[in-house]
Amino acid sequence: MLKTWLRVALLGVLSTQMACAMSPMKPTSSPPLGCHIAMPHRFSRHPMIPMLLPLAEMRSYTLHLSDRQVSALAIWHNRHMHIAVPLMKRVRRDKLALRAALLRGADRGAVGALVKRLDRDHGRLLRLEVAQVRIVHKTLSSDQWHKLVHIYHRMPPMRFMMMH
Repeated sequence: MLKTWLRVALLGVLSTQMACAMSPMKPTSSPPLGCHIAMPHRFSRHPMIPMLLPLAEMRSYTLHLSDRQVSALAIWHNRHMHIAVPLMKRVRRDKLALRAALLRGADRGAVGALVKRLDRDHGRLLRLEVAQVRIVHKTLSSDQWHKLVHIYHRMPPMRFMMMH
């Protein structure tokens, strides 16, 4: 009895995989039942703003960075992490507070204040992210920059999740 159920389950899994693997003659409106197809998102491969500073620091040997370049990147990184880390923590805390306020039915004033603070903090974080890309571009030579961009595009997406 158990063997029969296992065979049926295996047959179902194999037939579902075969249905997903076959290329249809014309596009269907939805994938076959049992197929788990992740829809590609515009920013699913890499973050919207590339985090090139930590990548340049990690790959300094591969990029042949001079001591002056490594020092310039480290100084900028250390100065701005004191700003970015508390800002990221406040954004996370405010998002949780916003969710709680919305779920408990808070008034417009409380929700509006949280949204306004989140917008301001997101703007500051965005400006910091853009600035870190610019400092890397300014510090690296043209060849080093192109090599870094090539490394960035070849990195698996999960690596960025760990970097953040």
